[in-house]
Amino acid sequence: MLLGLIMPVFLQAQSGWTRDLKSYFIKLDVSHFNSDRYISPNGTELKTTAFRQTTLGLYGEYGFRKRFTLIANAPLLRLNSFESTEIAAGLGDLRLEAKYRLTSNHFPVSVSVAPEFPTGRANAFAANKTFPADRINLPTGDGEFNVWATLAASKSFGKFYTSAFAAYDFRTKYEGKKFRDLYQFGAEIGYNPWKPLWINTKLRAQYSIGESLYPELSFVRGDATTYTLVSAEILYKINKKWGLSATYLTGGDWIAPVSNLYIAPYFSIGVVFEQ
Repeated sequence: MLLGLIMPVFLQAQSGWTRDLKSYFIKLDVSHFNSDRYISPNGTELKTTAFRQTTLGLYGEYGFRKRFTLIANAPLLRLNSFESTEIAAGLGDLRLEAKYRLTSNHFPVSVSVAPEFPTGRANAFAANKTFPADRINLPTGDGEFNVWATLAASKSFGKFYTSAFAAYDFRTKYEGKKFRDLYQFGAEIGYNPWKPLWINTKLRAQYSIGESLYPELSFVRGDATTYTLVSAEILYKINKKWGLSATYLTGGDWIAPVSNLYIAPYFSIGVVFEQ
């Protein structure tokens, strides 16, 4: 379960830890989503022509200073289409994050600020396969500048670790139309049964501040979208530097109600490199 056109930054960790000085972590992954079930802003489920999205994403962390980590999340290529349309392709929105650890690694607590830039195609029209004169706007980005602020804390217990976070998204405007701010909270539990294998599960709930002021923008721009997401991820380290990952994500209305998104399982596979 995920937002049809503006995928949440969910698969990456929100933890209290920061990277060691001059160390780095890079992940390149491919994800795919296909659904004909849409939940409207008022919570009504509708069956539609199947919507599809494939994304090639790049995620990186770098230990810039002691306790200070720089993070980048870049959708390098996003392919959007309905079953009845051609594909709209382009970059997604680039997110850059500065993260500072306030406490020791024994019980790390961090704060971060992450501006998200409208580098994606704010308007990307896909033609109908049967009637090419008919086109639908399937943007690869939301067309606005926004800023996330996050507080996170973590704790390790032998081969287990846990993290929790809260975040707020200060949204701005697209073509003069003001988006509603969002806030999230969530948790993660991880397990390292043996040295090369890591397993984790994550939970994230998102709420909106008020109702959408512009319902005509709600689907394509992700305005006033709410959800509860859960994921399971496996990371296997081939050696000290290289690894492979696989992620499954789904969701429901267990915490936050579901509104303004397409529903289906979400799959991702990736390659990681760290130094």
